[in-house]
Amino acid sequence: MNSPTEQHLGAAFRDLVAQQPFTPDVSAIEHRARQARRRDRIVRGGIGVGVVAVAAGAAIGVAGAVPSAPAGTAQASGTHPAVRASGAHPANTGASTRSTNTQPSLMTLSADVAAEPRPTGDATLVERETGAPGQKTINVWDLYADNGSYFFSQTEAGLPAQVKENNNQGEGMFGREVAAATYAVTGDLDTAALKMAWASNTTPVPAWLSAQVKNMSAGGLQIDNYVWEGCQDALIAGSGNPQVRAGVLRLVSALPDIKVTQGTVAGQPTLTLTAGAAELGHVAADKANPKADPGPAYQEAITINADTGIPLQVAGGPAGQVTGTVSYVVTRVNLADITAGKF
Repeated sequence: MNSPTEQHLGAAFRDLVAQQPFTPDVSAIEHRARQARRRDRIVRGGIGVGVVAVAAGAAIGVAGAVPSAPAGTAQASGTHPAVRASGAHPANTGASTRSTNTQPSLMTLSADVAAEPRPTGDATLVERETGAPGQKTINVWDLYADNGSYFFSQTEAGLPAQVKENNNQGEGMFGREVAAATYAVTGDLDTAALKMAWASNTTPVPAWLSAQVKNMSAGGLQIDNYVWEGCQDALIAGSGNPQVRAGVLRLVSALPDIKVTQGTVAGQPTLTLTAGAAELGHVAADKANPKADPGPAYQEAITINADTGIPLQVAGGPAGQVTGTVSYVVTRVNLADITAGKF
């Protein structure tokens, strides 16, 4: 039996490739995923009902492997990169990798990124390429405004209309996740974790979740999963803001089962942050037979630029198997320019 995460990812990717030709409703797929992604129950050794978001929810099989990244270099400022003509990713550079001690490496990078000047612009444009092994990739565009608004388009040319019509999506969740990450830069880390864990909701943080924050290091708790998933969202939505990236790195450093691997991709120094069983559970946990082999851990990994923290790719699947990848090209823009079609 596959985990709910793997089931959803598999179903989502099957939706994308089931019919040819087709026009996938990526926004609807992601909306369903985000609404359902929070686990109803987590127990040690396994995760209960729920799924992760497709936009940031694939995973990587082996912690020591660095997924391939987009051909374009992610950038937080400057001109918009040319749209890639091909969905293919460059091959892994084959550079040697080594695991690092998670907390010091992420905390050091967090401090360095937090010291960066705030870039120009008032929004972050993300070109997102989603693919599954053996299948054609698709490209879509996300626009995250600094005021918390989120706009989506299946084509780059469709973005101006989305902004003009104020077709704001996501019900403010991304803005709350970004705010939680920003608070985490200098705020109390326990408070920041709770803000991030509950950012998908507008109700007060429940007592049961507050009680878990002091035990995050134990792993296998619902708060571990919630913080990890929220951090993935915030890292993408706030990828153009160094304060958001710094806060995400600080929060991720507090999670119990994060492995950090160094490498290079397309000439960029990278860190791959891999979450495992403590945050995501196992692929085939059998709640009816707790002594049975729980199966391989389900893993999710984010590859970031090692100097800036800008996300390059998310990949995912059970240990040893990548079932899907999502790659990103990040650009800072002005909403007024998007509305006028000047990008």
